[in-house]
Amino acid sequence: MKKASTKKTGRPAARETRSAKKGVLLERAGKVVVKDKDTVLKIFGPEYKVSAILNEAMNEARAAETGLPVAKVLEVLKLRDHWCIRREWIEGETLADVMAKDKKNLVKYLKEFVAIQCEIFSKTSGRMGNLADKLDTQISASPLPRETRYDLHMKLQSFPRGKALCHGDFNPTNVIITPKGDWRVIDWSHVRLGDPLADVARTYLLFWLSGHVAAAEKYMALACEALKVKLPEVQKWLPVVAAAESSREQSPKNHELLVHWASVVDIE
Repeated sequence: MKKASTKKTGRPAARETRSAKKGVLLERAGKVVVKDKDTVLKIFGPEYKVSAILNEAMNEARAAETGLPVAKVLEVLKLRDHWCIRREWIEGETLADVMAKDKKNLVKYLKEFVAIQCEIFSKTSGRMGNLADKLDTQISASPLPRETRYDLHMKLQSFPRGKALCHGDFNPTNVIITPKGDWRVIDWSHVRLGDPLADVARTYLLFWLSGHVAAAEKYMALACEALKVKLPEVQKWLPVVAAAESSREQSPKNHELLVHWASVVDIE
């Protein structure tokens, strides 16, 4: 197995992993995800704290302990100067790819997508952090004006914390459909316990930010129906979730969109 090397920037060197039969699955600042035989290796740059990497692996293991069909963590290891998490490889296509190839059945796939998310919500864990705490930290790190951040902190404190398992990055690219038609959910690095409506609000935003506005609106309607809640109950989470999302690197267009949503503190 090839080892990760280090560029002068200190980030995982994608060039070496890319030469391994084009095994690179994902490249982002500070991390590279590659396929290594029948496993997936996530290689972190030095800017990631070891405690955060270990906590990510632990949370994914706890998600697997709930009985959900997930990509299981196999080991946490260090290759040269880089910490890594190794997970099992899941054969199949992402739901995003399936939906793109069969657009006429969008509603069918969105219903399956919502059903999977609801199954995740049915689980909980006694040893996992709460989503509200993470959102609160992200709001503090957002580029919004201090007054807006204060209002959003106060708004978040008034919301129920919840104890449902929330994936934290639930979108069709993180759902794998196997050749047998089974599903597996991957990338549990953001999983927390919380109010399901917060997770629905983020998924809605992720559809929007990826340019799939029609799918976003249909997803929202289906999620509200499945959870037996009214639209305003989810919408009240949008400013909070948008503010949290704005703390992450975004394109100028998406940043402007998130700031707009986050600034509408009294959305109903």
